[in-house]
Parts: sequence; structure tokens; C-alpha cells
Amino acid sequence: MSQEPTQAHAHPVRGPQHDVLDVFVGDWKADGESFGGASQDDNNPRAGATRWTSTHNARWHTGRFFLIQDERAQIDGPFDTLSIIGWDAVANCYFARTFENHGFYRHYDLAVEGRVWTISGETERARIEFSHDGRRQVIHWEWRPKDTWLPLCDRVATKL
Repeated sequence: MSQEPTQAHAHPVRGPQHDVLDVFVGDWKADGESFGGASQDDNNPRAGATRWTSTHNARWHTGRFFLIQDERAQIDGPFDTLSIIGWDAVANCYFARTFENHGFYRHYDLAVEGRVWTISGETERARIEFSHDGRRQVIHWEWRPKDTWLPLCDRVATKL
């Protein structure tokens, strides 16, 4: 007996939602500051500032449905993150799954409005604004260690 596939099992179709992710593709270098630690609170939100340097590369996975982004950062030691970024047609939203060298896994929802991407997670969130020419990203991450959102890192990435 033949059945029509449900939307969740239908063959994915690549569309304009995927093309929007092209803005992330390429080799990037970033500099900035990372915050956090026991001394950070509402009264001193940028306590413990440490220099952030990183490179990251984003490329399309075969089929051009998902991006693979590999970031190598130095913040008092290595901080490496592998991300899979894509479009979920069933949920009608962008997503990122990240895996880092310290053993953490994160799930983020992404949204885009013009040149600004927002990343939302349970305990972390970010705002990434791309320049008009797409060669620069201004990145601001926040985290919620308790009840308040605090700066996590601020950096600027430039396309190589």
C-alpha cells in the first residue's frame, strides 16, 4: 500500500531560506573580549575581561542544505566549537546545533531581519550584525548564569 509522505518525511526541497545562510560562508578572523567568571554581576557586567581571538570557517555541506562552521578560539586556552546551521522546514525556522571541546552541546533558534541575525538559547543568546558588503560581523553574546542576562563576549569578525 502506497502512502503520501507526511511533511516531516517529505523529501526536502532547497529554497531561498537556504540561500540566506550564504552570508556566513567563508573564512573569518575575529578579535574582541570575553567576559564571565565569579566576579561578573549586574554591578560589574564586564568583569574578568579576557582577549578573544579566533578564526572560523563556514562552508556548505554536500547538497547545500546545511552549513558546517568550525571555530577555533583562544581565550585563556583553546575554545573550539563545531556548528551545524540550517533551515527546519517543518518548524519554519533556522537552527544551530553546536558542539564544543569542553563537552557542551547547545541548541539555538536563529532568526534574521535584514542584516541582523539573532541566536536564542536557553542560557545564551547573541546578536550578529553583518556589514552592508557582508565582509564584517559585529558579534555580541550574552549568557544567563542566574536570573540576569550578562555580556559573554563582544567581537568583530572580518572575512579573509
